[in-house]
Amino acid sequence: MTHLLAGELLKVRTTRTAFGFAIAALLLALATVLIVSLAGGGPETIRDKRSALAFGSVISAVLLIYGVVGATGEFRHRTLAPAVLIAPDRYRLVVARMLAYGLTAGLAAAAIGAIVYLIGIPLLAGTSGPDLGGGDYLGVAVGGVLASVLCAVLGVAIGTLVRNQVGAVVGLLVWIFVMEPLLTIPDDNLADYAIGTSAGVLGQAGNADGTMAHALAVLTAWTLVLSIAAVIVDRRRDVD
Repeated sequence: MTHLLAGELLKVRTTRTAFGFAIAALLLALATVLIVSLAGGGPETIRDKRSALAFGSVISAVLLIYGVVGATGEFRHRTLAPAVLIAPDRYRLVVARMLAYGLTAGLAAAAIGAIVYLIGIPLLAGTSGPDLGGGDYLGVAVGGVLASVLCAVLGVAIGTLVRNQVGAVVGLLVWIFVMEPLLTIPDDNLADYAIGTSAGVLGQAGNADGTMAHALAVLTAWTLVLSIAAVIVDRRRDVD
């Protein structure tokens, strides 16, 4: 397993895909903290100030797609067969890929979070209302990294299941931004069990509509179920 993980990490480091997604995630997080902190005199409540620093809830969707693109790229570029020769029992290969993308996403999220805090904390210091406490800063940081890691692993699982890169990315975007909001029509509580909502709440260390623990449990459950399904399905497929 160790050499498989090292190989997957090497592929991540030597491709431009990871760098491109990292830059996109950073720019999105910086744009969010600047807009929320500076627009309309800045945030005044604890919840709004946490939202300004909530890099995890902003970049989780980017890292989810990053995982999908990474997994489907193996099928699109037909690079899976050489790896299977090294690891005939393919479940180890899928698990190694999930670990590699989760680790990469966690490191990227930690770096992005540090930059967001470096810029956002001085901006928030000049706003009115109560100040964030140490627990708020820690909760947003930990929640953001956890959301990023889980979303990247979840993306790999989805990409392994679907295989078609365009179909997986488009379908995922439709699900998160179109289908999940529609869940509130029959019952507002259904959204609390959705991927996008859970990642957002976890990245903000909880909000008025949900707790951090609940969001972590839901997102972990999605990740575990789809990861297990991906391992089972992939082992039964032929390698092109």
